[in-house]
Amino acid sequence: MIDMQRPLLALAADFRRDRRGSFVIWLAAALVALILFAGTGLDLMQAVDLRAQLQAAADSAALAGATAYTSSSASSTATTAAKNYMDAAIAKLTVNNGVTYTTTPSATTSGNATLYKVTVTASSSISNSLMKMAASSTSVQVTATAQNATYTISSTLSGFSSSAADANYIYWYIVPSDGGVPASSELTLLYSNVSSNTTKTITTTITAGQKMGFALKNVTGGITAYGRNGYGAAQGTSHWFYSHLTPPSSQAYGSVSKDCNLQVLVSGSSSSLKSGSCLSALPAYAAVNCSEAAGKTLAFYWNDMGGTSDDYDYNDAAYKVACSTNSATSQVGVILIK
Repeated sequence: MIDMQRPLLALAADFRRDRRGSFVIWLAAALVALILFAGTGLDLMQAVDLRAQLQAAADSAALAGATAYTSSSASSTATTAAKNYMDAAIAKLTVNNGVTYTTTPSATTSGNATLYKVTVTASSSISNSLMKMAASSTSVQVTATAQNATYTISSTLSGFSSSAADANYIYWYIVPSDGGVPASSELTLLYSNVSSNTTKTITTTITAGQKMGFALKNVTGGITAYGRNGYGAAQGTSHWFYSHLTPPSSQAYGSVSKDCNLQVLVSGSSSSLKSGSCLSALPAYAAVNCSEAAGKTLAFYWNDMGGTSDDYDYNDAAYKVACSTNSATSQVGVILIK
């Protein structure tokens, strides 16, 4: 009799061996794919981590630059500040193939405000491990722009008075970034002793580094003629004084080295008006940003240096400036805008 059981058992054993072999092959292929997937994920995670670190460095460098960029003359200072911060941050980055970056200061105008910005753009790359079959490295690039904050300031001017034979006019202006004399187009008339005077409210937008100044235009004998004044100025001539200049009379009478024009008193302080002499320095709020003087009432007293001899009485143009307690209605401090 033929034993059919053994060939069947042998066939089953062969089948089982064949199935184990197929599984091993399938498992090996799956492991290769899994390793590739995991390696690719690791490469991508390293690139994402590098990008996050590089973005943080660029953000901080832009903020450092914008903090120093408060006027047009501070452009190089802002660039240096941003570069110094960026160089220090690069040294602490994760492993990379080197970083290149640029720092770009710029300025734009918005109404009365000059907006000073610093942009930092940086790029780097990180070497791939298993992804190098597709690309040897992964590149990352970031950019950040920071800007000095702007403030919407509000101030109420009132109580104008004048005791002068000269005609006197009070203007306000934004102090130029270079500290020079404002253009005539930048002056806004507030008060005059040759016309009726009412309460004025000023609302404007300025940056943290800008201030509001006041100009006195004096016309010799503009109210009552008396000939030349004590400084030799002829009847009917005009003379300009600017509160931010040291001294304010530097454009009118260059030979005068002290502040013989302006005193500013803070309401509620112990200081008092000093008549009969000149001051060695400008008062603290000769030019004012209401974000700094919020809640304060400032009394401005001008001496126009008119008359046949200068009496230094500081009553030729007087008015008050009240800064709102919530005058800083916009961003506070340097901000990231991109």
